[in-house]
Amino acid sequence: MQIHFLGTGSAFPGAVRDNTSICFSNDVGHVLVDVSGNPCKRLKQIGVELGDLDVVIITHFHIDHIYGLPSLLWGMWLEGRTKALRIYCDERNSKRLDTWMQAMEIADWGIQFEIDIQLFKGEEKRLLFSVGDMIFSSFPAIHSVPTIGLEITFQHKCIVYSCDTEYNPFIKAYPSIDILIHEATSATEKSVNHTSMLEVVNCYSLDLIREVVLVHLSDGEDYEAVRNRMKEREKIIIAEDMLRIEL
Repeated sequence: MQIHFLGTGSAFPGAVRDNTSICFSNDVGHVLVDVSGNPCKRLKQIGVELGDLDVVIITHFHIDHIYGLPSLLWGMWLEGRTKALRIYCDERNSKRLDTWMQAMEIADWGIQFEIDIQLFKGEEKRLLFSVGDMIFSSFPAIHSVPTIGLEITFQHKCIVYSCDTEYNPFIKAYPSIDILIHEATSATEKSVNHTSMLEVVNCYSLDLIREVVLVHLSDGEDYEAVRNRMKEREKIIIAEDMLRIEL
């Protein structure tokens, strides 16, 4: 299994980071979580052809997490994709997704593949689907709009992803986490609807987490200085675009 960090930036425009999106891959398929930046370019850079992407998961409907969707679908159409594409969306955001799809006028393109929209209850933990031995479940995050986090289990390993969220007791309740991928919009400053790097390391039990990967990062924040002051600094990764983690 591979985790590809296609973008690692926050909603603030960054000089070197695209907005946060991640692709989870194995020998069976590929799952894209949120769609930002230039998704077609990024997927091709990691060796995933547009016809091979199986699933898109939308965590929430802030623009930095969805603005690449028109480009992704347009690219798939231009390349003649025929395989169905599944899009998983919290049912609380179904009207927003429908409006977004209508605004794209996809019905007029003449696409040759089905867009299979799967709705689920984002306010509770839900088993969503599996791709080979990657099993995806959702859980509620704490943000200004309906938002989810994700649990991905793989060969007895547990990966937890939560972007755009305040400190979440749901995450703290895990008995152990192999990789926690978590937002850190700021290094130290508290803000409503988001989490700082300092809050991540102080609020969660790092002795129960093997590795923390920080995403949704902002320019001008001295993450390295904060990391260097931490006892657990060896298990904290400040992610960069195109980082790849192999499990």
